[in-house]
Amino acid sequence: MKNKDHTKGLLIILIILLVFCTLLYISQENQKAERSDTIATREGQNRIILSWWGNDERHKYTMEGVDHFMEENPEIHVNCRYGEWNGFEKRMEVWTNSHNEADVMQINYAWLDTYSKDGTGYYDLNQLSEYINLDAFSDKCKEYGTRNGHLNALPIAMNSQVFYYNQDILDQYGLSCPENWDDLFEMAEVVSKDGKYLLGMSKKQVFMLLIAYYEQSTGKAMFNDDGKLAASKDEIAELLVFYKKMIDEHVLCPVDIFDNAMYQNGQVVGIMCWISDTKKYRDALEEKGVKVCLCLYPMMEGAKRSGWYIKPATMWAISADTKSPKDAAVLLEYLLNDPYMVSLAGTEKGVPVSSKAVEVLSENGLSETNEYIATEEINKRADEINIIIPNIEKEAIIDAFKQNADEYLYDRMDVDECAGLIYDSIIEVQ
Repeated sequence: MKNKDHTKGLLIILIILLVFCTLLYISQENQKAERSDTIATREGQNRIILSWWGNDERHKYTMEGVDHFMEENPEIHVNCRYGEWNGFEKRMEVWTNSHNEADVMQINYAWLDTYSKDGTGYYDLNQLSEYINLDAFSDKCKEYGTRNGHLNALPIAMNSQVFYYNQDILDQYGLSCPENWDDLFEMAEVVSKDGKYLLGMSKKQVFMLLIAYYEQSTGKAMFNDDGKLAASKDEIAELLVFYKKMIDEHVLCPVDIFDNAMYQNGQVVGIMCWISDTKKYRDALEEKGVKVCLCLYPMMEGAKRSGWYIKPATMWAISADTKSPKDAAVLLEYLLNDPYMVSLAGTEKGVPVSSKAVEVLSENGLSETNEYIATEEINKRADEINIIIPNIEKEAIIDAFKQNADEYLYDRMDVDECAGLIYDSIIEVQ
């Protein structure tokens, strides 16, 4: 009996120690987070938080702009949360669900449906029109950010898919921009003889490329307007066969081995990307003296749907929980319309939709930028491009497709079994 009591006592002590250590760890981590997120504010200042994701260039000009904003608005102090895209969406989910999101935040278009289907997940910007120049945005642009009559967010720019090809390599092989899917395979047959892939892209871009092929070949949307999967298991199986053919015949570089360096050094001839990624994929290559050509998406003759989509590139929103809506609105107006901030950002996120921003950039060669040129080409086909269904960009759906498709691509599962698994997995997370 004594041994049992002794063991029980030790167990209780261990549990108490474990709880204590856990609480101590959480406390230390919270202190670290506070130190990393907080800069001491002067007496009389109102403190608000701004969050965004992006590359080093975006971080640099945004922080420079924030410094200028605080000089112009000494009563407001802005703390910054930022990082690269990888992992940011998950952190945003945690912040939002714990009501700890930033006062002003960069959001994805798809997050409106995730966090504000009824329009109450973000602050209604209509209530802040005294501080935000809403007239700088068309009714259509405001419609993108409106849910249930509440203006939840304003788009920074519009975004769609474009293809950039290394023109020097195309010239070397006597090739030109592809117009249809057969062209892709014929071009890949030529360049693959030297070990090159025709195209490389991220898993999201691959998913959207396959959606385009599916919609052109079937004549129907892969996802309904409510975001539900419309494709059947048999249709997914056919799509998987096409996907594998693209990889096997070097039309498409496998996602897991592709990186931007392969495109920059010519191992991959072309890239499919958002217009907002033009600087990363076109400008960076041209700075090396390489000629780059813009090509539009492949189309199937007689297709009833193009399968290609447009969306707001990114958007600015204000937290529904902000304690400083006026200060947040003043900052949001600055980010979208202030000449100093607009000049800093340029077309890094695409061609701005704010008429005020366009006025500023037009005086500094906007029409000569690659983003502007790509946007104009997309606008010519506006009647055949659909507004994106948010679930197309949902990370859980893309992962469900990619991870399960790998089982078929690498011969670990037959196509019908894999298609069934993809179908069930998407249904579960949609």
